[in-house]
Amino acid sequence: MKREKQDFLKDMEYTDGITIIDRNGKILFSVKFNPWFHPEIVDGEEVIGKNLNEVFTNIDENTSTLFKAMELGKPIHRKRQSVVNIEGTKIVTMNTSVPIKGEGRVIGAIEISKDITKQKEKQIHVIEMNSGLFNRMDEMKKHLGPDRARYTLEDIISNNTKMRELKYFVKKIAKGKASVFIYGETGTGKELFAHAIHHESTRANKPFIAQNCAAIPENLLESILFGTTKGSFTGAYDHPGLFELAEGGSLFLDEINSMPIQLQAKLLRVLQDGYIRRLGDGKERKVDVRIITASNMSPKKCIKEGYIRQDIYYRLATLSMYIPPLKERKEDIEILLNFFINKYNKELEKSIKKVSKDVYDVLMDYHWPGNVRELEHVIEYAMNMVDDMVDEIEIEHIENVMKVIEEDEVTMPIQPLKEAIVHVEKKLIGEAIKKTKGNVSEAARLLEIPRQTLQRKIKNYHIL
Repeated sequence: MKREKQDFLKDMEYTDGITIIDRNGKILFSVKFNPWFHPEIVDGEEVIGKNLNEVFTNIDENTSTLFKAMELGKPIHRKRQSVVNIEGTKIVTMNTSVPIKGEGRVIGAIEISKDITKQKEKQIHVIEMNSGLFNRMDEMKKHLGPDRARYTLEDIISNNTKMRELKYFVKKIAKGKASVFIYGETGTGKELFAHAIHHESTRANKPFIAQNCAAIPENLLESILFGTTKGSFTGAYDHPGLFELAEGGSLFLDEINSMPIQLQAKLLRVLQDGYIRRLGDGKERKVDVRIITASNMSPKKCIKEGYIRQDIYYRLATLSMYIPPLKERKEDIEILLNFFINKYNKELEKSIKKVSKDVYDVLMDYHWPGNVRELEHVIEYAMNMVDDMVDEIEIEHIENVMKVIEEDEVTMPIQPLKEAIVHVEKKLIGEAIKKTKGNVSEAARLLEIPRQTLQRKIKNYHIL
């Protein structure tokens, strides 16, 4: 988001008023060329000597751009502010406020203002959503334990045709027992769909257990999934695994492509026979669990690159769902924008009612590699940046976070593709080996490649 710095006076095109205050907020000079600001005054004599908050009763030291400029000791350009005139009429102004310094300290501030109240065409108005949705979500999270599905199809907000088809697909398949494989980029909402499948099923009142396979060390994942018996290893005790805890319900295994190949063989047997065996136990236990898995890689890539065994894939993906990224469903940005603003209005006690067209255009033009999760992050940031009494998100509220995001996007010089790949591979492998202190299995998990592939590359690149 590159925006050229322009001369602020030229950028404002014209001014409707000028105000000068001293350090304490007393008005020293005021002229309003537009009587809309204060119908009974134009030259400002009636307000000179009064305090700023006596004239504009809805602003104070925390919300006034004049006070903000003095506090920061630097100009504030193109800052929107809502004020109320003497008749109680709300006015939206664009202000440029500049501190006045004398003898090395700030002694006051000067501000030029432009009335933008009637510029409706430059705003995207926020649709106030039913607060019952947020209250219901809060109540569900409050009363449901960690082993219950907390999201429903209603929580998957979209205007996209493909997404509506997926929601209909969930209703069709939810009542069955077949395993479901969900794939799509990080941040698209795969876990929401997993919750919704369970919620729509006949297992809705039974446990819903979720586990990210990439978040658990390889040597612990098996015991977490299948459980342990006392004495099976040092410090082990009788403890049920996730399969037993999910009895009668659903087990959601996220990032299934990070599960070790040898453990996938044991998972295959559970899918085929419905029996599990705790570590160190000779007894088999029958389990009735529906398996839902997710991956940020396509099934074809998972199999081709050795992340998932082909035989287990056919068991895991009896039914499969592809969640499209946000860049392929830009029509969802407006409704998601509304949802997140309503959400954070409630959480942060704000009252945002609109978004400037500049902000909306930036959001629509951006390619969203982090998908819906990234959009929420940007909106939450903006909502924290908006001052109290301001009801609009402007470009200044998102420019810092968007700038950071764009700076993170690395631009590489053009070079032979083969050389670039070798350079990047060597660097990433070296960092992974260093981070895992030479543990090849753990490094392979971090890099999301088979251990054998990593060993071959280490040998070829002479890394160890």
